[in-house]
Amino acid sequence: MKKKASLLIITLTGVAILTGVCSGIETYSPLKLIRIFSKPYDYQFESTILFQIRIPRVWCAFLVGSGLSLSGLILQAILKNPLAESYILGISGGASIGIAAGIILGQMASIPVFAFAGSILSILVLLLAASIRKLSAGTLILIGIMLNFIFSSFSLLVITLLQKERFMEAVIWFMGNLSSYQSDVLKIAPLFLLPAYAVTWLFWKQLNIFSMGEEKSVALGLDPEKKKYIWFVITGLITGYCVSLAGLVGFVGLVIPHAVRILVGADHKKTIPSTILVGGSFLILADTLARTIVQPIEIPVGVISGFFGGIIFVFLLLKTARKQKW
Repeated sequence: MKKKASLLIITLTGVAILTGVCSGIETYSPLKLIRIFSKPYDYQFESTILFQIRIPRVWCAFLVGSGLSLSGLILQAILKNPLAESYILGISGGASIGIAAGIILGQMASIPVFAFAGSILSILVLLLAASIRKLSAGTLILIGIMLNFIFSSFSLLVITLLQKERFMEAVIWFMGNLSSYQSDVLKIAPLFLLPAYAVTWLFWKQLNIFSMGEEKSVALGLDPEKKKYIWFVITGLITGYCVSLAGLVGFVGLVIPHAVRILVGADHKKTIPSTILVGGSFLILADTLARTIVQPIEIPVGVISGFFGGIIFVFLLLKTARKQKW
């Protein structure tokens, strides 16, 4: 079963990448794709579309989808909460404040740094609220949702007041959009995201211990409070960079980890690489649907992920509420 699941995930990734590269206003067949790759000078127009538009966008979608999914997996493990995700907990909203500050200050090259700072700010606010009172999982989720709305609304207000000409661009970006990523930010994305992925996988045992609960974690020699802060920083880095590329893409980090656990089980040694591949594939397919379903109009990818993710979120919310009696 597990071997079949691994084969299914690898196949899904290949199909998603091929679909994303081939689909657009003009659809390329796999055969034509081979011709473009083998003889790019004979297909200069198609080569330009392929190498300068479609492949970078598919790569961007994969990085954002995998990053948000992995951050959701980490948060669900360390908080032992099936509803934990960077968007729902307000971490993405915090990143948007940092990005708004970077835009206003004209520091476009440093947008990922501002996004990371905003993510950490949101995490600190969440941890401060949790430390004042012993909050239930449901209350923490509700605070995160409200933080996300507050941060996003404030960011949009600041951009509206100080840069009116960018209002519509900001609105679309806040809905989650892959069409306006900065190529310079995308080029250096692997330098930040891939090491974060590697560190997460290297410490998969720690996430397994976290999943057992605080009492068992302490019994096994892990200090959950200290280690939790390190994982929050890693999550903030991943989320901040993903938001700087694509805006607020919601619910990917909620849906994908649950789907992966159904396929490969709860062992993080397997769920981490599987989540990266499935999350990246999901957002590639969602973005392909967003840019082809009503051509030539392009729907923000956050609309597609929000539609499917929102339905699953309500289902999980009701299921969790019955267990925990919120």
